[in-house]
Amino acid sequence: MRKSKQFHGMLVISLQEGKQIGVVRGLVVDPERKAVAALVVEQKRLLFKEQRFLPFSRVHSVGENAITVDQSSKVERSTALPDVVRLVRERVNVTGARLVTESGTLLGQVDEYYVDLEGGEIVGLEFSGGLLSGVVSGRAFLDSIFVRTMGREVIVVKNEALAHLIKIEGGLATSLSQAWAATRRKTRALGEALSHTWERFRGAKSEGTAPPPGPNGEAQCPEDHLTR
Repeated sequence: MRKSKQFHGMLVISLQEGKQIGVVRGLVVDPERKAVAALVVEQKRLLFKEQRFLPFSRVHSVGENAITVDQSSKVERSTALPDVVRLVRERVNVTGARLVTESGTLLGQVDEYYVDLEGGEIVGLEFSGGLLSGVVSGRAFLDSIFVRTMGREVIVVKNEALAHLIKIEGGLATSLSQAWAATRRKTRALGEALSHTWERFRGAKSEGTAPPPGPNGEAQCPEDHLTR
């Protein structure tokens, strides 16, 4: 993953033509997918500069210093990309948005977000201020799995996000990638546990074996057991 601000100024290179197409000047975010939909690419002409767009799905690779595409035609004018134009008009920037829980607690303001280099998904948010200033100093990281809604000015996160904040020392901590990976592993493990519990529940029903009763004597399903 990489910070969104690190994309700015990166060269865009065509592998087929072996030439520089332009320079990245911004990111276009799709709030529903919680992902970067396209890169804003500035191209220099003889007397002016032209702005075009590179859908993230067309990116061949994101390197340390440059972004490569198969050929220059992958970068197009906005008129050829209506979905990207719609997102540009929505102006969801993520950075600068306020981070608020479902119950209405202000966590802080987003300073940066991290992008997965394979598919463009926003994998996490870095933020400061708000409740954070009274809990830990500096900044914190929150995995995007806790994001419920991305708006132009406010990002709503699930209430359980408070229990999964990762403190960042002086910006991007060296352990952040490992911490993010660990969070994803725990999420997958929870999903697998739920799946196995459900399979056992279904097996018990098919064999005529009733699951353990709930606190009021009623039969309970796996979801009831996990949420208590």
